[in-house]
Amino acid sequence: MSKNKNTYQLIDSGNFKKLEQVGPFKVIRPSPVAAWPPTQISLWKDADGEYHRSDKGGGNWNWKTGGAARPDSEDEFLIQIPPLTVKVRFTPFGHLGIFPEQLANWDRIRNVSSQLEGQGEVLNLFAYSGLSTLSVLAGGLDACHLDSSKGMVEWARENAQVSGLADKKVRWIVEDVLKFLNREIRRNKKYIGFILDPPTFGRGASGEVFKIEKDLPEMMDLLMQLCDNKPEFVFLTCHSTGFSPLALRRILEGRIKTPGHYLTEELSINESTGRLHPAGSNCVFYSNRVKL
Repeated sequence: MSKNKNTYQLIDSGNFKKLEQVGPFKVIRPSPVAAWPPTQISLWKDADGEYHRSDKGGGNWNWKTGGAARPDSEDEFLIQIPPLTVKVRFTPFGHLGIFPEQLANWDRIRNVSSQLEGQGEVLNLFAYSGLSTLSVLAGGLDACHLDSSKGMVEWARENAQVSGLADKKVRWIVEDVLKFLNREIRRNKKYIGFILDPPTFGRGASGEVFKIEKDLPEMMDLLMQLCDNKPEFVFLTCHSTGFSPLALRRILEGRIKTPGHYLTEELSINESTGRLHPAGSNCVFYSNRVKL
């Protein structure tokens, strides 16, 4: 197990929970897929806190005395996800501000962006706290970062600041995804790449409802109009039941006309046990102009 208390690590998982080191805190959070016994039971005993979900939505953190200083839901601290610096907080919904299963994709995004440096703009939808956006900027491309939550967009801007990327060219947008895409089409806007991790269900900035089964096909058709069906790359990830890696590939290859390659895989997080924790579906398209 890593001794670095300035980063993130998944230590162990099991019994529908995961044990994580998040900066100086060792915490337990729910894991609906972890239907197996823990590997290192002794390591769970000194956790600083645990998040419990409520049947009515949301949940709460329970913090133990005698461990690391008890954080408040508004407290923030920095961790390193090289080459990025990220603000983390223990939110009332159990989120941290990072999705560690995207670690390999962040490296890939930075890599392909560096190969296309200065050649256009990348659109990141459902962009959360911005690590994919920052990976685009660190690679040398411009970015448009869109999320329906004003608070999340502000969090992403703060991550850009602490990562030393605040001077890069990026548009920060708080809006419903489909409304934004239709407006960009009317403006004849073009992008060279797309990053999206659509939720199973979500609400737009003005209460618009997004349902992945209904809205993902329309959204992909709109994205293709923003690149004439010829993107340089697309990163499409999903955590919704039924949208397997193969399903995501079929969604992309039925629309993309650019000659290129597809990487299809299950998202996962490396545990200190040496095992992999399953965490969703992933499909990456990249053109013949770039290499992952």
